[in-house]
Amino acid sequence: LLARSPSDAELKVLKASIEKQRRLFAADKPAAEKLLKVGESPRNAKLDPVDHAALTAVCLMILNLDEVLTK
Repeated sequence: LLARSPSDAELKVLKASIEKQRRLFAADKPAAEKLLKVGESPRNAKLDPVDHAALTAVCLMILNLDEVLTK
């Protein structure tokens, strides 16, 4: 998305973000299921909903970076 690899500091933020999202969705599994119902494509039921929702949240975070939006 950024046409570059993340810096060490950015990678640290990404790793912390995914762990935070996992904790939040593990504590509120209905929220994870609700997030994963958004969109036209059905979700892959083989994937753990907590991990899937956490990764989705972090992907949305990356997609909303100014650097991505102005490329």
